[in-house]
Amino acid sequence: MKKGEYLQALPTIVLMVGAFLLPLSLIIFYAFESGGHLDFFSDLNFHVTLFTFYQAVLSALLATALGLPAAYLLGRASFKFKGFFSALSSVPFVMPSVSMALGFFTFYGSNGILNAYLLHPIFHVSFTPLFSLLGIVMGNAFYNFPLVMLIVGGALAGVNKIYLEAAKIDGASRLETFFYVEFPLIFPSVASAFLLAFIYSFTSFAVVLMIGGARYATIEVQIYMYLRTLLDFKSAAALTILQLSFVFAFAFLLSILKKGFGIFSQESSSSKASFPLWGYFYMIFISIFAFGPILSQVLAGFWDFQGNSFTLQWMKNLFSGRMNAYIGNTVFMAIFWTLIFALTSSLFVVLLSSVSARLSVKKSGFLDALFTSPLAVSPVTLAFGYVILQGYFYLSFPVEIIAIYTVISFPIGFQIFSSAWQRFPSFVDDAASVDGANFLTKLFKVYLPILKPQMISSFFFSFAIAIGEMGATMVLYDPRFPTISVSAYRLFSSRHIPEAQALGSILTISTFLIFYAIERPIWTEK
Repeated sequence: MKKGEYLQALPTIVLMVGAFLLPLSLIIFYAFESGGHLDFFSDLNFHVTLFTFYQAVLSALLATALGLPAAYLLGRASFKFKGFFSALSSVPFVMPSVSMALGFFTFYGSNGILNAYLLHPIFHVSFTPLFSLLGIVMGNAFYNFPLVMLIVGGALAGVNKIYLEAAKIDGASRLETFFYVEFPLIFPSVASAFLLAFIYSFTSFAVVLMIGGARYATIEVQIYMYLRTLLDFKSAAALTILQLSFVFAFAFLLSILKKGFGIFSQESSSSKASFPLWGYFYMIFISIFAFGPILSQVLAGFWDFQGNSFTLQWMKNLFSGRMNAYIGNTVFMAIFWTLIFALTSSLFVVLLSSVSARLSVKKSGFLDALFTSPLAVSPVTLAFGYVILQGYFYLSFPVEIIAIYTVISFPIGFQIFSSAWQRFPSFVDDAASVDGANFLTKLFKVYLPILKPQMISSFFFSFAIAIGEMGATMVLYDPRFPTISVSAYRLFSSRHIPEAQALGSILTISTFLIFYAIERPIWTEK
């Protein structure tokens, strides 16, 4: 690449070095320079690490088991409302973690909707997975099965029909064709989807903290406990380095699979296969498992489950000031600062990723690796780096949170714009250059108007991530600048469950509206 092109990427490089690599480097520096023995595998750390692996494997297996049937339906079967089913099934992945956890309580709780209105009255049984390993596994699978569905579904749609026709000529049944022809071809995508689900489950925070309860702690939760409860920075540093080593190893393996097999294909299937009978049972099951908690969370803010009636009491309690002592501020301020943080970081993501992603078409492997590396680091780990950074520089909470939100959302915007730049018509760029337009002129007058759908998608994806982020915000939390997600958790932990669910309803409904805004430019793009 030319020198001028690196200058265009300089703001993003500064962001990644100063707001991402520097805090991570300081964790390592602090761990080995603060004196004393660094005990990576104390009894507690060994137990926590072993449990983290165990629950991540189980969660990835369940996510894969739930996602594969949906992937087959999307990639092979022909049925009405396929696009609607795909879009709706993707919602769990972008749902804020605190809303998801509250939805699980509303739906799967001992007096929740599933038990009170379905299982107990009809079958005289109950199902209470909360505060258990099963609850953690279900929560992680809820988040990650859409990844399996989209990745493997795209791979199935891309399988050459010649292989399927040859198997049919040889007399193979649909089941035999899948296991002996299609599955070997899509296995790299299945393995990659499993590994990605494993990574996300390995770094899960809110699911374990809220659904698992005090008996269960993963590496992510234990780091938070070391920092905020025990004030043991040395042990937090040791566990953080351990987590980084594992996650980067998993991410490296995932990058090999992605590069070798192109696992993120989103091709549309031209298959006209009939809708299988088992598909109806699967849709009923997945509707209960995934859509039940989502709809329950929306309903919870406006429904009195004891009186079986519609109510606005929980919302009134929120905005009347009665909950201020538990939140540490007002709900109005929580909404205000959440919007400020999300808007600011999303604008940074759009501006920086739109410029830097243009360089990805130049095949700069170093920049690609740098700009996507935040995917392999959890927000809690990054926030720990900022805690150490505070010892060297004066940092205020708003600056830290905006920087973290920008960093963790940036890879999403980068991938969206990278795909668009690869399809960008080169003659438009050449014509603007002939007319004497410099880079900034072309950026605002040519590039961004053409890439408007990507701008909208990138902005709202980043916005959705920011309003639901909880891990880093809790580590660095300053009650003067409350957020919706942490306020909902504070209400939940203080046993003001209805008010927490009401605040979660606001967050869930907002996410639905954002998701709708994201889908519109994608579906209307030509």
